[in-house]
Amino acid sequence: MVYRRCGCADAVTGKRLGNRCARLADPAHGSWYFAVQVTDVSGRRQRLRRGGFHTAGAARQAARDLARSLEAAPVTGYCTVAQWLRYWLSVVEQRIRPTTYKAYRDHVRLFLIPYLGLIPLRGLSRRHVVRMFSTVAQRRTRYGRPISAATLERIRATLRAALNEAVREDVIRDNPARGLRLPSPRHVHPVVWTPRRVAAWRRTGERPAVAVWTVEQLAAFLAFVRDDRLFALWWLIALRGLRRAEVAGLRWIDLDTDRRELTITCQLVHTDHGLFPCPPKSASSQRGIALDLDTLRVAAQPRTSPAR
Repeated sequence: MVYRRCGCADAVTGKRLGNRCARLADPAHGSWYFAVQVTDVSGRRQRLRRGGFHTAGAARQAARDLARSLEAAPVTGYCTVAQWLRYWLSVVEQRIRPTTYKAYRDHVRLFLIPYLGLIPLRGLSRRHVVRMFSTVAQRRTRYGRPISAATLERIRATLRAALNEAVREDVIRDNPARGLRLPSPRHVHPVVWTPRRVAAWRRTGERPAVAVWTVEQLAAFLAFVRDDRLFALWWLIALRGLRRAEVAGLRWIDLDTDRRELTITCQLVHTDHGLFPCPPKSASSQRGIALDLDTLRVAAQPRTSPAR
């Protein structure tokens, strides 16, 4: 918040007029101040005021600079969980995959800071963490469904990684998120999308979580996209099991027609800064895939027609 004040005082009482001064209507009279609520390294909230700025814009910029400097302050065991999490994100960003960093950042922003942020890091206990997960488990997604056990496990993994870093840096002695019991994620088993299941879905709207096409359904799809300019990619995904990011990251130099082999060396992932090429998901994902003659013919066919 920014406001303008002056040093004018009441002629009788000697008390400052503050915002009651009639001369404040003159833009050249008085100076600008800002007031912000901040959390110090001990976790206490306090109100800071600074003044003497010539314009409202200068006061706002000074407030932003102060907030950034407090967030970048050296972290200790007396800092809050929120301060430690922001510091940890800045440290790990350069050594993890962009998609992993985005997941960490979303968990910190949506769950960890809102529920644990004001607690001093050294005061964080297992009870705090258990209470947070009990509350989060009662929330609903934007689709009105309960938050899944798998999502809770991923949030816990983010918190555990952040607190493990604090243990390694000797900021805290133990990790209160270690060994925490959460509901076990339910493993989803794929089922074949048989004609009977298709008919039940059309009649009732009920469908399995993961449905696998039959050979006839896959052939019908490939026939439908036969003239699509991305037909070769649909073919590869259908018959060679490539991940979406791996297909998007394919380059012509990865195709060796003489050896009839496709090499997976890169994938394209979506980040806040756009599409970003990076290595495959795991070491085993970097692999060579043998190609049959039909696949080579499909890859060699020029396709310039627009997608349907």
